Amino acid sequence: MARWTTPGILYGMLARSALLLLPVSALAAFPLLAAACSKATAIEAATPIEGVDAGGIAAGDGPAGVPTTDRDPCRGQPLPDDQHHVPAGLCARLVGTVPGARQLMFAPNGDLFAATGTAILRLRDLDEDGYYTPQEIVQWAAVDTTSAGNNAALENGYLYVGSRTGVKRFAYDPLAAKGGAGEDVVVGQPTGGHGRRTVKIWGGSVYVDSGSAGNATNETSTSEYDTRRSLIKRFELSKLAPGRPFQWSDGEIVTVGLRNANGFARNEATGRIYAVINGLDNIHYKNVDIHQDNPGEMIVEIAAGKKYGYPFCFSVQRLVDDGKVIAPGTQLANALFPNNPRDDAWCAANASRPTTFVQAHTAPLDIAFFDRQPKGSLPERWRGGAFVAMHGSWNRAPATGYKVVWQPFNPDGSSPMPTSTASATTFPYEIVFGGGTASAPRDGRWSWAATGGAGEEVRPAGVTVSPIDGALYVASDAGGGIYRIGMKR
Repeated sequence: MARWTTPGILYGMLARSALLLLPVSALAAFPLLAAACSKATAIEAATPIEGVDAGGIAAGDGPAGVPTTDRDPCRGQPLPDDQHHVPAGLCARLVGTVPGARQLMFAPNGDLFAATGTAILRLRDLDEDGYYTPQEIVQWAAVDTTSAGNNAALENGYLYVGSRTGVKRFAYDPLAAKGGAGEDVVVGQPTGGHGRRTVKIWGGSVYVDSGSAGNATNETSTSEYDTRRSLIKRFELSKLAPGRPFQWSDGEIVTVGLRNANGFARNEATGRIYAVINGLDNIHYKNVDIHQDNPGEMIVEIAAGKKYGYPFCFSVQRLVDDGKVIAPGTQLANALFPNNPRDDAWCAANASRPTTFVQAHTAPLDIAFFDRQPKGSLPERWRGGAFVAMHGSWNRAPATGYKVVWQPFNPDGSSPMPTSTASATTFPYEIVFGGGTASAPRDGRWSWAATGGAGEEVRPAGVTVSPIDGALYVASDAGGGIYRIGMKR
């Protein structure tokens, strides 16, 4: 079995090493190191025997060399049993509170980073009790004064985050209390509209999304795809010179026709990148209001040459035209775009079909694949698929979303497409975390609030699967709850 060193033990080891080099009189100046040392000593004494988890269950290796975790995902604060839903055999725990939290990222040492738009916070569970106390949550870096940063990405000693006009990065040291001085990486990105920036780094390149300025808008052309917004661009880090950030206009366009690709991730099993798209509001077709069940909120592959229709086209979820049910995923002309010069035939020829889609107006904000993370905290039948955070939308009655779902993916990178009849759509996803009870999920706004108040207090905005304990972590920007979902032991 592969043995994982927990972050609390790691920091205890580092703390004791540091303390050995200090005179006794200096220890008072390092209360955090002394506390970590003391806590880690107790933790190590309780560490299970290798090959046996905390409950005494023998632990084996996961598939294809994937390690097995012995961390119990059900540590932390329980949620009211009658006011939330997870599948049978799983648990959900509140593990901390970060107001305004969006997407989440684990560092290799087990630290959890949360983006709030204006800052990056670091969560470090020093006492290994499964809950991040306020004392274990620190502002690691201030980005700027606008809610632009949507996530954090770590690469080669720097932590990258979106800013109001592009991308910044901060020197990263896992032993430092704060991030280093920030520097601009990309500048000149258009502001306003869908202004959140999601930043990812793969293959030595920075990938950045730019959302549209409005519901159905195009800044650079009335007849061709926008080249400033509604897309994802790429910048090669090897070409970044000190003091000379990339200009947004110089970035390589990867994929266009994306109204708002707030969340995107790479499937490590296939090497392909996928994004979740917030679709159009108030859509009409042939002068008929069809917005209740259209458009499908697309899940698309991000690759060179892909064009996904916006703002000229929309992707059908459920539509009956001349007595016939239009195939889900079909791209049709968008009547909301002023004086749209493109018709259904153009959309069929020039707008790529999505890989799949989720329900209209669920507002998917993030996607995370369950591929190479440790075995033992999530059902193995989910491996290879992706978790999608659905924020929920105002543009449907009754409201929908406010949950996390598991979307299946096939080994070849494809994903099952929903099916529609004249009266309903069936989706292949499974609800992982949402409102309702243990016996049945309830769609829409939650009846329970993490902060004890009324309203939309659970609205998933970020999802990630931990490389440390293999559990699913969810961030809600409303209420600020950070949740862990995993299997009961």
